[in-house]
Amino acid sequence: MNPDKKQDAAPSASPCHGAAVENTGPSRRSLLAIIAGGFGLTATATARRALATPRALASPAAGTWDLTATPASTTFGDGATIPFFRYTPTAAGSLRGMLPYAEATEGTPMTVTVTNTLPVPIRPAILGVENGPWLRPGSTGSFTFNMPPAGTYLLGTAPRRRSAAPGIPGTADALRPTIGLSGTLVSRPTSGAQVLYDGGPAFDREYVLLYDDADDRQSALLASRGALPTEPYEANYFTLNGLGFPDTASDADTVVAAAQGERVLIRLGNLGRTRQAIHFHGFHCNIATFNNVPETNFGEKDTVQVATGTTTDVIFNANQLGIFPLHPHNVQAVTANGSYPFGQLTLIVVS
Repeated sequence: MNPDKKQDAAPSASPCHGAAVENTGPSRRSLLAIIAGGFGLTATATARRALATPRALASPAAGTWDLTATPASTTFGDGATIPFFRYTPTAAGSLRGMLPYAEATEGTPMTVTVTNTLPVPIRPAILGVENGPWLRPGSTGSFTFNMPPAGTYLLGTAPRRRSAAPGIPGTADALRPTIGLSGTLVSRPTSGAQVLYDGGPAFDREYVLLYDDADDRQSALLASRGALPTEPYEANYFTLNGLGFPDTASDADTVVAAAQGERVLIRLGNLGRTRQAIHFHGFHCNIATFNNVPETNFGEKDTVQVATGTTTDVIFNANQLGIFPLHPHNVQAVTANGSYPFGQLTLIVVS
């Protein structure tokens, strides 16, 4: 079923962890009226701010990425405040939304240093590139690697190991989710050209959109160092660049702003446990890469798959003026514990 074709009642609520509640949120059709109203005005102001201060592409040399893993929280549209763990960068201006961002030229050395102030051990990693050391609470560690081929890479945590050996986190830690520890690392082509990779597609403007989700029960227990519940993980809160709608509408990194006629690159990443299918209103996009592997066989699409732990780079032509939703096709992902419309909804604003 295509949830965008629901026109009558509001979509049914996703399973909630509390008592059952009636979903009184608007239907998807009435959502368009909301966007054209107050949230549309907010997004337009955000877009103007973003377009007035465009971020120039850099060709950085060898670099370092200094981060601290800290307790944090996010308040969602239903009023709930959910604990998260976050990587916090020490350098100013290195965020996309609420999440850390870094870039360097492919082939150059990069050193990632993480200080762990969390109550649990973690193992930072650039997924598919390099795993860092295990870091117990209160410790600091680094790992160095050469930047991978030009593309989009995810900062997260390495897969757990089940072990009871001395000094190595065991089964209890292996089963712990590391809620919200996420970020994006972009590798630039050696040519310095404004292309996704040398010989690849060109673009005029780019955005990073990183999707994540949380089970509020496990988040609360993990943040308080409690035991994990026996129930399976059931995501009921959803973030985009660490934010939920309507906060996404006022963030200049998360509203996709463009001038008419521009080619816009969106680096989509997913560190949640929910497989995503990201749906465009108003535009079709071309898939440039799946997990940094160039894709040349697909035509234009309005819905793009982004599996857990992967990236998908897409480019679209901003060929019409207006405000358009950009959201997962999974209705649950645009809710906050079943309340609609919140979660991973953002807007494309072309002016």
